[in-house]
Amino acid sequence: MKQQGAALVIVMALLAGAMTLGLSGMQTALVDERLAGNYRAATLAQMAAESGAIARDGQSSASDSDMSCEEIKESVKRNSAATETFSNFNPIETSADNNDLAVGYYYAECQNDGTNSELIVGQVKRNADVSVNDFIAVDYYVLYPNASGGSGSSPGEGGGGNNSFGSGAVVAGKGGVRLTGSARVSGGITTSGDVEIKGGASVPDSIDAAGAIDSPNYWDEDETENFRENVSFDSVIQDPLSIEDVYASLARKTEALTEEPYEYDDVRVGAYPLVDATISGNGLVGFNESKNPGENQVMVEAVDYDVSNVPKITGNYPVVRTRDFNQTNGSMTVTGDAVLIVDGDLTLGGGGDEGLIFAGDSSLTVLVTGDVDLKSSLQMQNLSVKTESGNPRFAIYSLGESVKIAGSSQAMAMIYAPFAAVDIRGSGGLRGAVWGESVDVRGAGRIIGEGSFVDGSSRANNASGSSNWAPF
Repeated sequence: MKQQGAALVIVMALLAGAMTLGLSGMQTALVDERLAGNYRAATLAQMAAESGAIARDGQSSASDSDMSCEEIKESVKRNSAATETFSNFNPIETSADNNDLAVGYYYAECQNDGTNSELIVGQVKRNADVSVNDFIAVDYYVLYPNASGGSGSSPGEGGGGNNSFGSGAVVAGKGGVRLTGSARVSGGITTSGDVEIKGGASVPDSIDAAGAIDSPNYWDEDETENFRENVSFDSVIQDPLSIEDVYASLARKTEALTEEPYEYDDVRVGAYPLVDATISGNGLVGFNESKNPGENQVMVEAVDYDVSNVPKITGNYPVVRTRDFNQTNGSMTVTGDAVLIVDGDLTLGGGGDEGLIFAGDSSLTVLVTGDVDLKSSLQMQNLSVKTESGNPRFAIYSLGESVKIAGSSQAMAMIYAPFAAVDIRGSGGLRGAVWGESVDVRGAGRIIGEGSFVDGSSRANNASGSSNWAPF
């Protein structure tokens, strides 16, 4: 019988298909391995920068350097940094599986917004002996020397004292603070509840807890020397800034903004054709992309009011009032100083685009009656938490029960939500200070403490002295 060879053709086709699938799988695995390696290196560099900031805090003398911190960062990135500008490489202790890498930090004196500072450069390198420019991954801190060196009273254990509740960058009521996974907190923690630390969470700078502190038993005494439990505070008040009264006063004062001819409704920035918007003395103004040529359109008008009863600010500010406020996909630029009253929920950073942008030395204060949700697309500028006048650049005062910072969001804010469960998860990050009924940081979430809700009253006030975290 004449053989046609069909079986051979089919087998060869199947083998070719299987080989193609195998090669594709191998390539995908190699890409995934590289991505995992890059993420591991970036995380180690960030940890090295944070370790350097903690180690250098309060050790620096006044800087004689006239170079700006940004210039030095750029010189490292461009491979042109002068080696003599930096200290020697300071390795940090790493686990055994990292013995193929050198993980550590450099520091250099610099000027940041006219302030004597230090740049902390966390790096992952193949060899500790190579130059500062030769790295696998890099991350940064700007550290203000002696920022934590005040001579305020030190909290004691039990029995009372003149300790101030609210002096840390992370403050929680009786719901306490919980750090799990690889959560990181730089700065002081103050709570009238308990503190629970599990997994691979980093060591906070200090903890003052009216309750108990449950931390990993493998941490040594040096790491926990600034931990104090069973602390008695002179006054533990859930809402010491009386934000409920502040809102009620402003609501009465601005009641006209809820009536015609003013637009008072839910607002969404990012819905075509009003994709991008600006909030300023002119109100909330959207750029109408459906027009040819495009033109500005007032979405919500602003009216000047005396807002001196709002914490940290005085005088007349333009006020915008809405129901639910949602910034999704588009960008919102703050120009000048403004106050936003949201009679509902506040959502920022949904979808994509540039999120919230501050032009110059602008500031935005938001009073929210509902919940706050800062989503993954919120990637804010690397600016100081306070303006040149000393006011918070971005402050959120919430009466709601929930504050969420999730995904890959990077928020720069002072968040005061005394009745809320604050939940920071994923790789969400906050630089500034947070006050909640409870604070839960999990996964790769992080809080970089800068500023405090209580000025100059205790050792924990502005404990870290660190600012401006920005990985390349």
